[in-house]
Amino acid sequence: MSEERNLFSRALDTVLGARADKREWRQYKARVQALPPDYRLVMEKIQKFFWNTSGVTDGHLITVLYDICALFEEESAAGRPVLEVTGDDVAGFVENVVRESQATTWQGQKAKQLNADIHRELKGR
Repeated sequence: MSEERNLFSRALDTVLGARADKREWRQYKARVQALPPDYRLVMEKIQKFFWNTSGVTDGHLITVLYDICALFEEESAAGRPVLEVTGDDVAGFVENVVRESQATTWQGQKAKQLNADIHRELKGR
């Protein structure tokens, strides 16, 4: 009986977690749509850049996008042009945000795994 309950509990957690993730994503998208056109364009391009190149793991992706969106909301309200906020190198801006947020990237996970494997194996010799 306990095993069945654990299975049900995990399934329920998965479904509810997925629903919460979808809700969070819809809230983020609504915030992006509320940005001024120039900021919205840049935010949407940044989002595509993330999907294709960032290597940020799913758990951190929405956090980093939220942080950038919040910055854009503040700066647009202050009347600053978007490229004054990001600089001309928008890809560099994104890479800096990822680095500063210490988001977990796929590459970072693999680097940690490599180091741990080597140290573990050399310790046994």
